[in-house]
Amino acid sequence: MSDYTREWALKWIKGSVESYIIGRTSLKIIKGRIKKAVESYNLKPEEIKNIMDMILIDPLINVSKEKREEKLRPLIQLVRILEYRGEKNS
Repeated sequence: MSDYTREWALKWIKGSVESYIIGRTSLKIIKGRIKKAVESYNLKPEEIKNIMDMILIDPLINVSKEKREEKLRPLIQLVRILEYRGEKNS
């Protein structure tokens, strides 16, 4: 995969998670995008977790930290499942 494609996929996930946090994207859609990023664009679950960690502290997102944590819980759970699958398949 090219560096451009990789950078695009990282930005795609970041924007998608932000959109989900503020209520513009459904949980089902963001879960599908995260799975696609891991399976098709070879992003590591750890990288997606790092994006979510950055979003938790981003002052530009006008949503309380508590609400962000609440909305990110199912996504963090998904990332853990994807990590487990990756370890299992190694």
